[in-house]
Amino acid sequence: MEATLRAHPARHPGTGLLARMREDALSIEASFILFVYAGRYKMLPEFQGSPVDLTLLFFILAVGLTVWGIFSRRLKPMPLDLPNILMLSFTAFGVISVFWSSLEPKNVDKAWRFVLIGVSSYFLVVVLAQDLERRRRMVRLMIAFSIALLLYYSTYRWVLGVDPNDMENAGRVNGNNYMEYGAHAAILFYACLSQVILGPRQRLPLAIAGAVLALFALLLIGARGHLVFAVFSISLAAGSLLLAPRGLFAGMRRLLLLVTALVVLCWAGYVAITAYQGATGASQQFYTLERIRLQTSNESTHSLDIREEAQDLAFRQWLVRPLLGWGMGEFRLQHSLDYPHNLSLEVLMEMGLAGACLFFPVLILGVATCVAMARDRRLDWTDMMLALLFLTEFISHTTVQGYLPDDRIYFAYLGLIMGWRHWARRNARMIPLPPRERG
Repeated sequence: MEATLRAHPARHPGTGLLARMREDALSIEASFILFVYAGRYKMLPEFQGSPVDLTLLFFILAVGLTVWGIFSRRLKPMPLDLPNILMLSFTAFGVISVFWSSLEPKNVDKAWRFVLIGVSSYFLVVVLAQDLERRRRMVRLMIAFSIALLLYYSTYRWVLGVDPNDMENAGRVNGNNYMEYGAHAAILFYACLSQVILGPRQRLPLAIAGAVLALFALLLIGARGHLVFAVFSISLAAGSLLLAPRGLFAGMRRLLLLVTALVVLCWAGYVAITAYQGATGASQQFYTLERIRLQTSNESTHSLDIREEAQDLAFRQWLVRPLLGWGMGEFRLQHSLDYPHNLSLEVLMEMGLAGACLFFPVLILGVATCVAMARDRRLDWTDMMLALLFLTEFISHTTVQGYLPDDRIYFAYLGLIMGWRHWARRNARMIPLPPRERG
């Protein structure tokens, strides 16, 4: 009976949409989401007059509320299992590594930002994500934040006529860039894709429509990497169905319906814009396709060329000091870029094999947990969305992305996956939700 109650949380009469929205907005999870995504809104014109740094404000609020929740026994403390011990050791080793660097102020700055507003998101979210409802609340808040940011982008671009993705200014205006908007369009795509496969049947048309709009937004924004990973996530979703054959045929039918709708409606939108504005005008609107065309035609390859050069330097310098590395922050003293745009190479170059042996196993456990999630009968669309977020970010950070002090979003996704792992182990015998109640 107790397991059944945990699997089927009570629904109190009078708990409607407005009550849930109010509870979400005033929750610990809201403070955490505002801290994690602070860099995506604090430099907007509307927030530039803030007398305090919003990142530190919501960091302090999230930490304070989480600590109070643990002391008041409303939250379970972080379990000291293998991945969490490894992450604690990795954090300590990263700070210690500064002492065999050149001890430049930039290196010290990177170390304290890594600890304070970087990897701290992992430890905070592991505590919160052990609870099923808190994990679902964070998903709802991520979706709400993404919708709000994309509405802001749309208003500036198509209503006010101010282009947030001015390509002549390196894609930057008012502290935001196309990658940040693209990241949140991708979040919405993963949410809709997960709803298509595991959500209630009555939401299927809305989920397909949302996925089409999110993918179309990715075509317009200019974030080519996020577009590639969004398309690739369809393959990841299909793979998850193969790992859980009990719902293979129903899931594949839904996925095929989504792919058909994406191809037909995105093509129709492209034809409509081309007919209205002509080929030249359409290329100016479809930033992502234009950036891919410039890259494949070798007209504009600077972005990837300099990343390849930085990654080559990081690898060669790691071979010089393979065991302990050069110390945190040392890369940006040796190259014009602050980081090699590859988190694995950044860790190897600055912390050597010692740091890699502490951090890489946690990532491997994260991938293995995503596989376990796909095979778990309790999997719902919110957890599938988290798995897609982590796996796509994992691939991105091992190829073209990553910077330790600014990777609190990536660490948060890893923490969400580990939070699910703790929850699944504590509730190993919990009765799964019936299909009609999923989502």
